[in-house]
Amino acid sequence: MRTPGSRNRATPEKRKRILQTALELFLASGLTGTTLDQLCSACEISRSSFYHHFVSKEAVAVTLYSEAIEAIHRDIRAALGSSLREGLEGMLGAYLDWFEAHPRQGAFVWKVMSSELMAVHIASVAEQQRLFHQEVIEWLEPFVRRGQARRLSAPVLVALVIGPARDFVRSGGGDFRQARVEFARAAYEAVRAQR
Repeated sequence: MRTPGSRNRATPEKRKRILQTALELFLASGLTGTTLDQLCSACEISRSSFYHHFVSKEAVAVTLYSEAIEAIHRDIRAALGSSLREGLEGMLGAYLDWFEAHPRQGAFVWKVMSSELMAVHIASVAEQQRLFHQEVIEWLEPFVRRGQARRLSAPVLVALVIGPARDFVRSGGGDFRQARVEFARAAYEAVRAQR
């Protein structure tokens, strides 16, 4: 018999189990190849229990993606340095570190989120990305005013700094140590003001 409040205490653990199980199923079968019944069966929960946590399997995928992106953004924010070079190295290092430390979630980001079905459900994450890009531009602005960095739009800045690292992790990675050094060097050369 449940004690009062036991359902609430179990909720975060059940939600976490749904997310972890869904991650593995989505990686194995893709979003369209994974059914809600398979997910519920693998989690040993009923549909009604699932719906207590998520409105659909797509909502689970969006949550997995959104939480991964927020973790990457949080790590990048913490790594932005006080100099232009340190900040760019920190940004790249945090991005690569996250993908190196979380290969399953990283594989999910590239495999499942590139599906056409998910493009319909990702508007909230697009706003999350836009706000983060604005933060990066605000970090860069003092360096622009001091003549140390070029004025760049957020999409261009992120493509210059993160783009090569994104391609690297999307292709399966390799020598992360070398990638950190080379991509940081290239990012600094691309962003710094030319004298």
